[in-house]
Amino acid sequence: MGVSADVLTVGLFDDRRTLHPGDSLTFGRRADLMVDENPFMHRVVGRFTHREGVWWMQNHGSTLRVELHDVESGAQSVAPPGHQLPVTASVFTVRFTAGPTNYELEGDRDGPDLIVDEAGDVLGTATIEFGSVPLSPEQHLLLVALYESSDRNNGAIESSAVIARRLGWTPKKFHRKLDAVCEKLDRQGVRDLKAGDGSLADTRRSVLVRHALNAGLISNGDLGLLHAAPAPPGESAE
Repeated sequence: MGVSADVLTVGLFDDRRTLHPGDSLTFGRRADLMVDENPFMHRVVGRFTHREGVWWMQNHGSTLRVELHDVESGAQSVAPPGHQLPVTASVFTVRFTAGPTNYELEGDRDGPDLIVDEAGDVLGTATIEFGSVPLSPEQHLLLVALYESSDRNNGAIESSAVIARRLGWTPKKFHRKLDAVCEKLDRQGVRDLKAGDGSLADTRRSVLVRHALNAGLISNGDLGLLHAAPAPPGESAE
């Protein structure tokens, strides 16, 4: 029996992980693939995920750049914080720096050839962002946190202050991210997300979670991202 298409293998030394469509893998100091205990490293540096028939490497860091190298062609692409790149190479390396130390992950992709156009988009897929609307990693994490709160409390979502604290964010940052996500979805025609349309805050967040689930913006598999989020001030990172 042959190897199925769209299989991604990522590893560091002897720790190699094989991913199939539907799987995802985070890497960093406290992630699925633990790179190092380096205190200068983000808890989650990045994530591999499969969307719209393409493997993506997402940069979940807040300051560092993550580089994706095609070993065979020598081509190099850079994902700044909050961006992602399609994994089109058959053999590739992922490089980043934390403090004074450089790191490199090795990977290979067993699947059909992917063609990238001059704009950097993968032909055959409509977007290079998270899901059906462009979301940064922090906006994506906000949706996951709202969903986790709803799921844990039988549909009731905790206050914004509580969720912001769980994420290690200030209330101002939380509301800024929430407003940005609602604005994006409102422009796509999702109702009851704008503050001026008569919807209450609780209703808006419930609508947001329901749409995110139905649209595939988040899933149960994303809940592990919360464990890698920065610990709130005054609390242990464990």
